[in-house]
Amino acid sequence: MKKVLIVDRVHPYLSEQLSGEGFVCQTDMTFTYDSFKAAPDDLYGLVIRSRFVIDRDIIDSKSSLKFIVRIGSGVENIDVEYAEKKGIKVISTPEGNANAVAEHCLGFLLAALRHLSSADREVRAGEWHREKNKGTELHSYTYGLIGYGHTGPAFAKLLRALGCEVYAYDRYNPAAGNGNAEMTDLDTIMRKCDVISVHVNYIPENKYFIDEKFIENVAKPFVLINTSRGLVVNTEAVVKGLESGKIRMACLDVLEYESPKLKNLPKEQWPAAMERLSQLENVILTPHVGGQTPEAELRHAQVAVERILERVADM
Repeated sequence: MKKVLIVDRVHPYLSEQLSGEGFVCQTDMTFTYDSFKAAPDDLYGLVIRSRFVIDRDIIDSKSSLKFIVRIGSGVENIDVEYAEKKGIKVISTPEGNANAVAEHCLGFLLAALRHLSSADREVRAGEWHREKNKGTELHSYTYGLIGYGHTGPAFAKLLRALGCEVYAYDRYNPAAGNGNAEMTDLDTIMRKCDVISVHVNYIPENKYFIDEKFIENVAKPFVLINTSRGLVVNTEAVVKGLESGKIRMACLDVLEYESPKLKNLPKEQWPAAMERLSQLENVILTPHVGGQTPEAELRHAQVAVERILERVADM
């Protein structure tokens, strides 16, 4: 029996399609780390987002597992190396929400360059500042995308359709260009770009990719967008950059202080940098929702089904 346990929210397409292929799907979103570890070792597959960490102890407790699907892009909550050493294929679905995240980035840009958030607050307060809220058209800026896997190209496609000049840097795939962005090095992005948008996974070498040194080395005051992972950006360095004028606007859908379940710290536990970030007017914050659309949920499930069936076919 090919039993697949789903412990996080996923589009019903996944279980419907897998059931038609002979899998037995069970959905139970009450599992914790401890209860899952203690559950019977009878699983063929596991589907998860960020409900709990899949570490060596968890992997050792489920010797029958053949695959783990992480719905989404990051797999930092899974010990991938150990899982694959044990013969467990780790599958992710990073392209599932690429369009959704790209649109969120575009929304950030429009809000930042056309002063939508501040203008809204002022009008609600009875203020009417037309000159102060005069915006800039998107095509007059130069854009640098760091990371060009799935969301980077999706964002570049939108920007190019609006007539923007787009550069991209990808450490692991420097020839990834597809006509919507000119592939280049990091120095060129820091020298030429007015907007820098981050689209990388979190791996240890990407921690604080955007730090104080990086910010100081950017030639122009710039708009920073981060929809990847919070730990890629050093919050304290961003606050300093915002206060000094090196960063014109920070648009952040992810925060350094998020837990493995992708939730921010309770406000009473905020570090000083987070507290200050929340007080600055040239900041737009959203709660890690860039990829959260019904269309993305379906696409995640479609990609997961394709990869599960590929995995089974290879066995």
